[in-house]
Amino acid sequence: MNVRIQRLAPYFCALTLLVLSSVSAQAKQSVDEKMAADPNGSVEIEHQNGRAKVIGWDKSEVSVVGELGDNTEEFQFERNGSSIVIHVKTKKNRGWGNWGSNDGDNGDYLTIHVPKNSKVEYTSVNADVDANNIHGGLSVTVVNGNMDIEDLSGRIRLQSVNGDIDADKLNGDLAIETVNGDIDGKQMNTQGSESELKVSTVNGDIEMESNSTEVEAETVNGSIELNLQEVEELELNTVNGSIDVQMHLLADGSVDASSVGGTIELIFQKGVGARFDIEAHAGGSIKNKITDDKQKRAEHGPRRWLEFSTANPTASVEVSTVHGNIRLNTK
Repeated sequence: MNVRIQRLAPYFCALTLLVLSSVSAQAKQSVDEKMAADPNGSVEIEHQNGRAKVIGWDKSEVSVVGELGDNTEEFQFERNGSSIVIHVKTKKNRGWGNWGSNDGDNGDYLTIHVPKNSKVEYTSVNADVDANNIHGGLSVTVVNGNMDIEDLSGRIRLQSVNGDIDADKLNGDLAIETVNGDIDGKQMNTQGSESELKVSTVNGDIEMESNSTEVEAETVNGSIELNLQEVEELELNTVNGSIDVQMHLLADGSVDASSVGGTIELIFQKGVGARFDIEAHAGGSIKNKITDDKQKRAEHGPRRWLEFSTANPTASVEVSTVHGNIRLNTK
């Protein structure tokens, strides 16, 4: 028996070393690095899993502090001209791996400080991201993950496939898109700045407050709730959802709204001057509380329509629905 143990001893030793090597390879790696940066340059961030916080500060340097995920193969932190590149490369796994999860236990936990006037581009597959105090523009693309965005200016692009997006104190040209997620935000542009708001969801709700004069909102299987100020151009579209918008329609402004299987409620300022062209098909209805004009019905079929103008009708409002309701009011 002792002879057999002696013969097997080298194999036990080798197995022990293999296990220790595996544990060592999977242990989390801490990172704490800094690099001088152009205060008006760009920062590119890419990693796969976990969570990241991107914060603007007054220093002309980029700082990365936190822990790298278990599957990290290489941490890249380098300068490329006026750009700083942060790239966490992971080992390739066969199969679907961690698809559909942000891998919070095994992913990266990073806090990244950048010059506040930097242009930041962030990309991840399975990660939640927080970003604030960035004023050179921000682009975020996440496949599976939530966003919490605050105090930004410049060109702002936020996109998630599976996740909610919360965005507050945004000043600039804004586009937000998500699939299987909700959007909740506030865009307040400084006086004199020209910007647009474009927001869309599939299987999600939109709730936004904005003072942009040009707004587009679209949802499928979700609701749109907008609190707008002065509007020059507004486009709204929903399928199997509802639209609820309050606005001050400018002279020569235009509103184009449509729904399939949903309710549209538009609230204008008192004394709005516009021509209204409203249509409801396949059993829809129209309720007008702006004037005393009533909807008309087709002699044959379920079509209903309403055309009317208020005093000084320089703006235009066109609304249509299929199997839905339309409500017009002032406040």
